[in-house]
Amino acid sequence: MKKRTRDTFQGKGLAADHDHDRLILDVAHFYYEQEEIARRIGVSRSTVSRLLDEARERGIVRIKINYPWKRNLELEQRLVTRFGLHEARVLVGGERLEEENRRGMGELAARLIDSYVKDGQVLGVSYGRSLASTIEALDPSREVALTVVPVIGAIGSDNPSIDGADLVRRFASAYGAEYRYLPVPLLVENIQTRDALIQLPTVYEILNLAKRADIVLLGIGALSPEVSSGIWKGYLDERQLLRLKNQGAVGHMCGQFYDGQGHLLDLEVNRRSIGIGIQTLPIIEHVIAVASGKAKTEAILGALRGKYLNILVTDDTTACSVLDLDEASSGSPRPLDRAADSVRLVV
Repeated sequence: MKKRTRDTFQGKGLAADHDHDRLILDVAHFYYEQEEIARRIGVSRSTVSRLLDEARERGIVRIKINYPWKRNLELEQRLVTRFGLHEARVLVGGERLEEENRRGMGELAARLIDSYVKDGQVLGVSYGRSLASTIEALDPSREVALTVVPVIGAIGSDNPSIDGADLVRRFASAYGAEYRYLPVPLLVENIQTRDALIQLPTVYEILNLAKRADIVLLGIGALSPEVSSGIWKGYLDERQLLRLKNQGAVGHMCGQFYDGQGHLLDLEVNRRSIGIGIQTLPIIEHVIAVASGKAKTEAILGALRGKYLNILVTDDTTACSVLDLDEASSGSPRPLDRAADSVRLVV
């Protein structure tokens, strides 16, 4: 059998170099993934390789490779180090359209979630397009005895596929799990109505269950009209969102607004929302946020500073913007220069 080396490609020009580089990337990625597994469970890489072979032979696992969705490990590590995250996933966006990037982040987030879920857990779900893409990408090979619950009331969007109720049902369906609904709106007209609704037995029970969640999956909202108007439709108009921005708001999670340092703002609208509240998030074991886009840079940074998440899934452009903004506003030096970001890519 002919040995396949780089010489095999000679005479085929740039295409040969590209094929060889891609082969190197594939091998490096496979090696890295096995090293990461070995580190997590405390065994050698050769043991991981042997166990994976046995698992495939016995049909315990299915191998699904999506090469288009590359990750930037350097940016992932910088986010983890800078903000004290448990983990980060940074998609290499390239020249893809926003919707394609959202689908790629959904794939990365779905794989991450699948590594965390287990029997007996409670999993909370928020709302949004990034979460819809994540749930669409779920492809579990097993059923898990989860209880899936919403963490906020129903949003005002006219697109039911991104509302918490539909996302909860679809997530539970993917794992053959149980699910519960929260039969109240996200925002009500006054604080008295909100206080009365959360005391209703069904609402009280679901909110308490959601506050005890083991995992929460959510998005990060900004105040720009193009990313907020759909979610707040019927609740807040552009004029009201602008007023909130002038009062210091840069983003919202769980239906509550916070400032650039991640502080929950003392606003009436925050007291009229129905949900677990962002101040519950820091005590939950795994809070996975999926968000990207230039318009969300301030919102993501504020959420990171507020410690409202410990796992972030985003794209490389957004990750760089968040790190740059953090450095500019805090004066702290960056641990690595931008040149390294463009080099250290994995499939």
